[in-house]
Amino acid sequence: MTQAAAGRPVIEFGTRRAHGMESGVLAARAAVIGGCQGTSNVAAGHQFGIPIYGTQAHSWIMAHEDEEEAFRRFLNIFPNHSVLLVDTYDVRAAVEKIISMGRRPKGVRLDSGDLAADSAWVRQRLDQAGWNDVIVFASGDLDEDRISSLLAVGAKIDGFGVGTALVTSNDSPTLGVIYKLVEIEIGGEVRSAAKFSAAKVTYPGRKQVYRFSHPDGMFANDVIGLVEEDFPGAKTLLKQVMIGGTRSVTRTDLDAARKRCLQQRARLPEPVRSLNGDAAPYPVRHSEMLEGLLEKVRRRIRHAAHI
Repeated sequence: MTQAAAGRPVIEFGTRRAHGMESGVLAARAAVIGGCQGTSNVAAGHQFGIPIYGTQAHSWIMAHEDEEEAFRRFLNIFPNHSVLLVDTYDVRAAVEKIISMGRRPKGVRLDSGDLAADSAWVRQRLDQAGWNDVIVFASGDLDEDRISSLLAVGAKIDGFGVGTALVTSNDSPTLGVIYKLVEIEIGGEVRSAAKFSAAKVTYPGRKQVYRFSHPDGMFANDVIGLVEEDFPGAKTLLKQVMIGGTRSVTRTDLDAARKRCLQQRARLPEPVRSLNGDAAPYPVRHSEMLEGLLEKVRRRIRHAAHI
């Protein structure tokens, strides 16, 4: 989503969709690492030092009999950074009311309707009023595809608020990750373990991921191998962070984590970063030594079953 926004800020708005309070806080942190500029979650801002953003709500407008009065009172409370919601009733009428008040907000927010057409009209009208620095902010069930499509048709949007699509996974509600035993030590003897049931084969042994890069620094491919293997020129990706239930490394600063994430993303091949679902996947393979160990364990299990 931050890539689709093409440099425009994306703010995390998803706490109400998260599976519990802690999930909302941690989703905000993950979103910032992934490139979001800030969050609407005040607790996440307090805990992690994430910039906090907010706009006017529909409930604020609807709680007032007069829309203009709702705008005025909100500006009284937040005179320097009000983002006024203009789609509760009629976008154009709301913008005209704000301009006629003569009180310049930080921005206006569109949350429904034809975001492309409305944003173009709003931008033009604000510019006519000499309010070139008033931002047009958009929200409303946005995801990477909608953001990309809006910008492709010329929407005049300066920033995006994304909620549901950031903290939930509509396209893949469950993640196929499992925890399986791969090695066990009994009486000083280390024995590799693997699962061989149909469609659920696991690889034995302690592993490492080895990443290869092209001369220009762009990532080329990964090899999943055993921890004792050596691949000249490859960088190892897995790092031990817990020993005996205790953190063994210092927690990465959030700004440093965000910078590293965006730098790493930029080094992925362009087809992998593309929003085109038909793009070729990033190449990953198992090492010959790991494949060999899998076959060795398979033969051992088969032999034991015959005895």
